[in-house]
Amino acid sequence: MRRHSEVIAALSEEPTGTSAAFEGEDGEALADALEPLVASEEPAGLATTLGDYPELFEVAFGDQVVRSRQLLTSALRIYGPLESRLTEADRVIIGGLVEGVWPPEPRNDPWLSRPMRRSLGLDLPERRIGLAAHDFVQLLGARDVILTHSAKVAGSPTVPSRFLHRLQAVAGDERWQRAQTKGRCYLHMADVLDHSDAWKPIAQPQPRPPRAARPAQLSVTEIEDLLRDPYTIYARHVLNLQPLDPVDMPLSAADRGTAIHNALGEFTQTYPKQLPADVVRLLRDIGTKHFAHLIDRPEARALWWPRFQRIAKWFAHWEEFRRPEIVDILAETRGTLQIQLDGERAFTLSARADRIERRKDGSFAILDYKTGAPPSDKQVSLGLSPQMTLEAAILREGGFTDIPAGASISELVYVRLSGNEPPGEARVVVLTRGARKDSPISPDEAATDTRRKLEILIRKFEREEQPYISLNLPMWTTRYGTYDNLSRIKEWSALGGTGEEDFWN
Repeated sequence: MRRHSEVIAALSEEPTGTSAAFEGEDGEALADALEPLVASEEPAGLATTLGDYPELFEVAFGDQVVRSRQLLTSALRIYGPLESRLTEADRVIIGGLVEGVWPPEPRNDPWLSRPMRRSLGLDLPERRIGLAAHDFVQLLGARDVILTHSAKVAGSPTVPSRFLHRLQAVAGDERWQRAQTKGRCYLHMADVLDHSDAWKPIAQPQPRPPRAARPAQLSVTEIEDLLRDPYTIYARHVLNLQPLDPVDMPLSAADRGTAIHNALGEFTQTYPKQLPADVVRLLRDIGTKHFAHLIDRPEARALWWPRFQRIAKWFAHWEEFRRPEIVDILAETRGTLQIQLDGERAFTLSARADRIERRKDGSFAILDYKTGAPPSDKQVSLGLSPQMTLEAAILREGGFTDIPAGASISELVYVRLSGNEPPGEARVVVLTRGARKDSPISPDEAATDTRRKLEILIRKFEREEQPYISLNLPMWTTRYGTYDNLSRIKEWSALGGTGEEDFWN
């Protein structure tokens, strides 16, 4: 146990020399539980394997209780039965008077019968009921006592405690009715809080900043935010509110995605025209560099890195199959598209394409790596996920370096990289006119159509009367956005306050 305590202290050591694991209420409770075991010099006489140790530790320490400290000036104290009997208060509220909770149900001993427990001098299970009755009587001795029980627990009806039934029988109907009448005033006050006549729901926020304060540059991924939740653009670009990462934030899917994107991007930038001899080995070497700052984390070392190695093997075979039709590759390349607005004001759309292929037939293919689930063909066709078609529009207008305006696009491809089974999967987006499956269109047509809709969208938000509403598209109402607390979304959306406006048309 001493080794266990030393490891905890070492892993949580702060620059000041203290151990964070032993600070705070839970940390002090852990230290108090370990102290007698660490201080004891005598061997426990219990041998266990390393695999069984976690379960042994959980059994030994699972019954430890951590109670929150309360301010000395607090008007309300929450105590258990023992603490309640040792203190004095002006008013005592006894809660949980439900059968099975107070008194607690006796636990049946699977190993010792009642005669065996009596022979050994052990208490019978019913003794806990007697102790609960003693606590109940002691608490009833306070000057002002309120007895409460819940009508339902977890949605199921409850049975009032037997103590209440005994008390009612002893008190008699008349005195019991007077006691219940006194208690109804508290129920009435609680009911008034929930049904106040002055309650008025707030309206969906509709900020309308001046035209000069509205953003004149957005990325292709932010256009989706503008369609889905314009309030996000308002908070991020008009109010200039940027979320802060939590202190000691755990690794997220974004960290994994960034490492994989950077590794594949560097490989493609290093070998844009011709593949090297040992693609898998080189990919793993590059991946080692980009995973270096994550590999100390257990989840990255045990889960993410093995998945990347499987991705590297799949990516190598996929490259060997795809490269014969490719002349050159632009990886992690930036592009822009400008829309001239009224007066001297212009809007700039920016993008960073994961991969653009120059093919032997003179056309181009745009590929996007996804470590999560990519959008469906229907979402892309309807413009709900416009990233790929917006990148195509930028390419068509010559927004990417070394690609002439008017170039043709032969494919839009999502490459999913999960590292599972299969480790990767390339899917060509099948574009249709809206939701009509019988009306396919080419990527060039989709790019032209998206470029037209983009200008309509930007000009709509150039008008000062156009608000940046929250949660425009109902299909995303179950998602939780970064700025939903700021827009107080749970206060107004529960009443059906979300609206839907087709910004694309």
